[in-house]
Amino acid sequence: MNYALIWIDSLLVYLLWVATTTAFAGRIRRKWIRSAMLPIVIGFPLLTLVSFVFGTGMLRYNTGSKPDWFFYALSLMVAYLIGTAVILHQGRRREAGALPAAGSWPMLPLLVSFVIATVVSYIILLNMDMAIRARCALLSLQIGQEYWAAAPAVVSESQNAAPLYEKVFARFTKDHGDEIKNPPTGDSETFDPNEPETIAFLKRQADTIVLLRRAAELPACRFDADLQDPQARYIDRTMLNLNMERHCANILRLHAKEEIARGHAALAIADADAIKKMSRHFTQRPLLISALVGIGIDALGNATLEDALPAVKTKDDLAELHLDQLAPLGKMFQQSMRGEERLGLSIYANMPVIEWRNPHENQLTSVAMSGGVAGAFARVFFLDMDDYINLMTDLQKAATEPYHLAKQNYPQIMGENRAFGLLTRIIAPAVSRSLAATASMEASDACAEIAVAMTQFRLDHGKLPAQITDLVPKYLEEIPADLFDGKPLRLTIKNNKWIIYSVGPDGIDNGGVEMDHGKGDVIFTLAGP
Repeated sequence: MNYALIWIDSLLVYLLWVATTTAFAGRIRRKWIRSAMLPIVIGFPLLTLVSFVFGTGMLRYNTGSKPDWFFYALSLMVAYLIGTAVILHQGRRREAGALPAAGSWPMLPLLVSFVIATVVSYIILLNMDMAIRARCALLSLQIGQEYWAAAPAVVSESQNAAPLYEKVFARFTKDHGDEIKNPPTGDSETFDPNEPETIAFLKRQADTIVLLRRAAELPACRFDADLQDPQARYIDRTMLNLNMERHCANILRLHAKEEIARGHAALAIADADAIKKMSRHFTQRPLLISALVGIGIDALGNATLEDALPAVKTKDDLAELHLDQLAPLGKMFQQSMRGEERLGLSIYANMPVIEWRNPHENQLTSVAMSGGVAGAFARVFFLDMDDYINLMTDLQKAATEPYHLAKQNYPQIMGENRAFGLLTRIIAPAVSRSLAATASMEASDACAEIAVAMTQFRLDHGKLPAQITDLVPKYLEEIPADLFDGKPLRLTIKNNKWIIYSVGPDGIDNGGVEMDHGKGDVIFTLAGP
């Protein structure tokens, strides 16, 4: 009903504009001036209508997005053109030697009617927009309650890792170690254990590394911003921390490489364990990009294990490794998507401005998202809130299922057989890729567990096993299933390297070939002794 009222009132506004400007032009005696005013009379309304028709047509025929406003816009433009033609025809009639008939039209009443119709149209649009924003706020509150109900219990400050991480962030801000060339912080492809800059930096940051290990051991991590209602500045604060979180993991990996070179495998294993625990702290934060950074940190933890496990000489070296205590990434990713959903709805409800600070230039940028009439129009006609909520709900459920089972429902979830709105259609592919990245990391974690069991086998038997089944039941209760096809994870041996692998998102067994541009396997490489 409201959309019909907007259609009728918009048509009335456009036609009253034409009638008012035609009446004004009809009072001008010079014909060439009247002719010059014709583009002004019909041009402004026509420009807005053509833009509306073109935009909705592109959405209909190029993307298949819903809701479909093409015929709504087209019918409004056709009605405007017909009405304009009638008004101009009537206004140009005149008797011999007289001014056009439009010159005798009552201009003041027409102008007042135009203003009233414009105000009424704006009020209708504003009321619809207020209803949508109120619903966004209510749904954001409801989803926020679900988010906090599923979140870990609030712990005392002494059990919260966030204050320790903030201390570390402050220290690294003052000393980034920019002079280091060794990987992973520097740009060199090989590691030199004797690089003076690395040795000096790690010596300066010895207390900081101890602080990071302490933080990783704590059971919870809640930054103050995570406890607040989602606002634009929350994104600003989170973006500032993302690079620092990754930097913390890089420093621990750098330290692990140094300890391996010195023959201290136990310390390197402790660093790997800390990195993986840090990843769980950051993955559970209520923003999808934070979860992805956490997943990337977990990958650094596994890479550190790849470096450290061949250097392990006794079972005591593995004493600080507790992979069995790590929460599944899929469940944590599900929680992160709940937070993302809550944030998205809050942004829709609280626009118009999002502020973001560039972490490199420390410069605040404000982006106007939905101010004034344009923002209200975008929300009323193009905000596909129900599609967004349904997509996020489906993906949250899929995040906790084995990927090969969840993927069976992807055509329905991702809109291949489902018409999404414009915003949801933009979001869906990115979230889908995030889900695949999470599954890949979970598969890598399972491969890492097998690698640790193989290392324990080596310590007992003096050699690595020839097949994974040799680990059952003493070192593994069972062989973990591959999330991407449901079969047991695989092992292949090449060039004195034991490659434990999953077939990866494409579902094709490539024989343990490292993934490249979306093709290949998820692998964990264990170098032979």
